[in-house]
Amino acid sequence: MHESSGSIGIGAMIVFIALILVAAVASSVIIKSAEELSEKTDQSRDDRQFSKVEISDIQVFNYEPCWVHSHTDPETCPSGYPRDKGHYELVMYFSILGDVELQASEIHYQVSCGGETLPILSNFRIVTFGTQSTWDSQSSLDQGYTGAPFNRQAVVLPGEEKDNTATSIGILEPGITYAVMIDLFDNQNTAGEADDEGCRISLDFVIDLNVFVEGGIDTYAIIDCDSYLLGSSCY
Repeated sequence: MHESSGSIGIGAMIVFIALILVAAVASSVIIKSAEELSEKTDQSRDDRQFSKVEISDIQVFNYEPCWVHSHTDPETCPSGYPRDKGHYELVMYFSILGDVELQASEIHYQVSCGGETLPILSNFRIVTFGTQSTWDSQSSLDQGYTGAPFNRQAVVLPGEEKDNTATSIGILEPGITYAVMIDLFDNQNTAGEADDEGCRISLDFVIDLNVFVEGGIDTYAIIDCDSYLLGSSCY
């Protein structure tokens, strides 16, 4: 009986030791996986520190100085459509510098202007890529591109600015050229000026543009327009 009991005890001990070894190996794998995940997270964070927006050009996309009207001469705005209350939209062509992909929603821009003399609420505004920030322009209504992703502030490929079937690009890859609207002015769709914010396209003053990536590097540019013609460069 003693020999039989001893035999059973040794077997149980072997099983117990085996379980300990398995648990140790599993713990080692978990720790290693956690360490690798932490290293990847740190590396991604480090890589993002060098990400920034590289601007290739900024052009006049829509110059609509009269409120809810496509008339382009602010000195002769039709009655009931006050001047300097319309839409001032630019198109920015850009690419991403760095080694990691970025979400469009992680990129924001701020415009400000010291030469704005209108009695508005604020001469600066901040907008996030992919977030519609103003009402539709009269030009977009007249030309039928209100549903275009670009008109909704989404990032698209160059040439798709007025394409209602274009795809909104949510993940931006380094080295590819994209297009996004820089919507300078928000009249809040009201006739009064007390709640307006932003800047007009003007030949009399420049506009400061700051494009910043969350966790990355800011890009600073001067918007200096010498023409109201659509497609003319301001950069």
